[in-house]
Amino acid sequence: MHNPPTISVERIGSVGVVTFNRPGRLNAYTPHMGDELVDAFRTLSADTAVGAIVVTGSGRAFCAGADRDFLNGQPSRTGKQIGEEHFIAGFAEELFSLHKPTIAAVNGPAVGIGVTMLLPFDFRIAGMRARFGFPFAGLGLMPGMGSTYLLPAIVGPAQAKQILLLGKTINAQDALDIGLVHEVVDDSALFDHALALGVRLAEHDRSVLAGCKRALNHQSVAALREAVQREREETRRLAENRPRTTDRVDGRPCS
Repeated sequence: MHNPPTISVERIGSVGVVTFNRPGRLNAYTPHMGDELVDAFRTLSADTAVGAIVVTGSGRAFCAGADRDFLNGQPSRTGKQIGEEHFIAGFAEELFSLHKPTIAAVNGPAVGIGVTMLLPFDFRIAGMRARFGFPFAGLGLMPGMGSTYLLPAIVGPAQAKQILLLGKTINAQDALDIGLVHEVVDDSALFDHALALGVRLAEHDRSVLAGCKRALNHQSVAALREAVQREREETRRLAENRPRTTDRVDGRPCS
């Protein structure tokens, strides 16, 4: 059976545009989407005509978290469980270190993986209806993609603890106030605003932009790598210590 692409990729002038393309599922993340994202970023990074990259969602959401079917154990077409694909398991450092500027245009809810994937971006611009959800503690899951390093680096350790330990959802204005996003604009103007920023960045000397990013990120790359490794270790520890779902009490799963 043919599996339609979960993202679309195009070039608008000097800007590469990646759009999540599962609007009927609020652009819920799947392992196949992760594979397509890795391919898209690498292709756009290698395209000499592209000077900046914008990522956004189609429909009412940016990315409303992981698709429930895969959270419930459905394997991807490659046989991997969610979290085993490279996008979640190892792509954060590559995305963070991408030599071209990256811009997230958050057009609606960004939840779970939908928000952790935003943190390595250089610019995060929110529409008014954007919401940023960190439900990991309530779901019994570890946040990933180096977010345990990137989030406190962006908003500060105290805010990061409140957000992650309380499983907070943050509206666009509050996200701006704590520095999680750089700008909030009207929803109708969001994509054009992000695209204009991409065009502006692409007009600069690209070797200078790449050099600035390398210098700015130099000390953070090792810390991000260590955070990803710690997150994976904690995820394994959780899995080892979690009661088996086959153990039942009163006919119901224990977990």
